[in-house]
Amino acid sequence: MNCQECHDYIDAYIDNELDIASTILVKQHLRDCFGCQQLLESRKAVGALLDNPQVRFEVPDSLLGRIQSALPVSRPEVKQQSRTRFVIPWFSIPLAFAATIAVTLGLAFLNQGGVFDRSHGSSIAQDVISSHVRSLLATHLFDVPSTDQHTVKPWFDGKLKFSPPVHDFAEHGFRLTGGRLDYLNGREVAALVYQRRLHIINLFIWPSESSRNIVATSFSKDGYNVLHWAHEGFEFWAVSDVNAEDMRAFADLELQPS
Repeated sequence: MNCQECHDYIDAYIDNELDIASTILVKQHLRDCFGCQQLLESRKAVGALLDNPQVRFEVPDSLLGRIQSALPVSRPEVKQQSRTRFVIPWFSIPLAFAATIAVTLGLAFLNQGGVFDRSHGSSIAQDVISSHVRSLLATHLFDVPSTDQHTVKPWFDGKLKFSPPVHDFAEHGFRLTGGRLDYLNGREVAALVYQRRLHIINLFIWPSESSRNIVATSFSKDGYNVLHWAHEGFEFWAVSDVNAEDMRAFADLELQPS
């Protein structure tokens, strides 16, 4: 991250609005950049000043009146048809605004109808990517480093309310290297770590809320490939910077009968 990027993120960083990966990048830059440290302190000082009740004042009525008088007078566009029903003529609504209403209503219809909410999946995918990046940057990739599935699986006993399936696919080029506890989607999850040549794959696992199996769905963002599927009562989210074909091959191995 350079100084300009840090400047762009600094306000969201102060307000805790950044995702975990971006927060880590800003912290790392601030640790080594004195100029951006000064910018951070000055922004915090301004925020503290604005929060000080002694510098607040009530807006006088005369100023409110001047502001209201300067605003354009809008003509009423709502015609009353009865006591309880109002009609807004569609020809008086700008096209872009009408399109926004149509899209909003359409999304509401899809969500209520039980159709797969890909936007929600994209949100979890972003959390999965952030957790993956955090594990690499914070050097907290393992709680239990081991290539033996019979060492990794029992390590989770008593630490989670479920026992995650653990497999080693070294003979297929996906070597198990360990596992750890992580926190994702509002819950504690198991994170299994695999190595594909020089690449790391994080596989997050937690119990599924449904008994249905879900075929693998792919997401891509910021150079990372994410796959999600549900199988035998568990949710699986795999993430890595390996290519999409390798990710699909990894998912196919996980979906094979035990």
